[in-house]
Amino acid sequence: MKKFFVLTVVLVMGFGLFAQGASETSAQPEIAFSLKTITNDAFQKAIADSVESAAKKAGAKFTLVTAGQQTAVSTQVSQIEDLIAKGVDGIVLSPMDSKAVIPVLKKAKAAGIPVVLVDQTIEPNNEDLYITYIGTDNFNAGKVAGQTLAKELGNKGNVLIVRGANGSSAGDQRVDGFKAGIAGTSIKVVGEQPGNWANDKAMQVTENMLQANSDIQGLFTASDVMLNGILTALDNAGKTSVKILSVDGSDDVKAMIKDGEVYGSMAQFPDVMGSKAIELLMGAINGSMDMSSVPKYIDSGTTCITSQTL
Repeated sequence: MKKFFVLTVVLVMGFGLFAQGASETSAQPEIAFSLKTITNDAFQKAIADSVESAAKKAGAKFTLVTAGQQTAVSTQVSQIEDLIAKGVDGIVLSPMDSKAVIPVLKKAKAAGIPVVLVDQTIEPNNEDLYITYIGTDNFNAGKVAGQTLAKELGNKGNVLIVRGANGSSAGDQRVDGFKAGIAGTSIKVVGEQPGNWANDKAMQVTENMLQANSDIQGLFTASDVMLNGILTALDNAGKTSVKILSVDGSDDVKAMIKDGEVYGSMAQFPDVMGSKAIELLMGAINGSMDMSSVPKYIDSGTTCITSQTL
């Protein structure tokens, strides 16, 4: 059954004299994007491409810094410190850990460098450290995934959950939403482990959970990036009929859905994240927008894709 869950992006049009830029007089402002990695992660690569394209169209110099590994939190913090010391004019940040980046964001604020968060946010009560967070309503994405899987399984059965990395706000919210989506049904979560956004780890934890719970009908994973490892573990265990729901909606997973390997995925919109982030940073840098009018969260939207909706 076709069901689309598309949320509207809030457009911000406020103008004013308030600016947060580090160097308003710069002829070509430099904007940096800090994220975990673009290697073997189609969704993160899509966000990076979107930010770069929007920055160049806006006439800004663009710098991409990646931590190199999905869980290299300390590396990301160190790289942001380097960007502050370098004196970049603005930072787009996809925080790998919702707590670890807070001290360095305080340094960015003290240096007058505006920050926009994309894809993942930080701990509550730190909204003064960034202009806005642009990303998927991850709880809702997980909830819709849970409701979709529950319906496909007839509201009963055993499921596994492969989380993201510990400390990841996006991964945690998706899993919390998934559990809310299956609440009130007879579906039971019989195994739950972090896959650390990596195929090798996802394969390992899926194998471990299957050894403890072989009677499995469904599986939810926090990201498409772990699907190859999960599918390998399921194939090796002869569990090819398990219904899988994921998050990201990458081109690779669309092919898997068409082939019947994966039941569905909650698609995200990286182009919205990148273009809106640059629009707001440029407004902060050149003083053309009133940052006080910008909401602290802008929903970039999501929709559930299955073989029926492709």
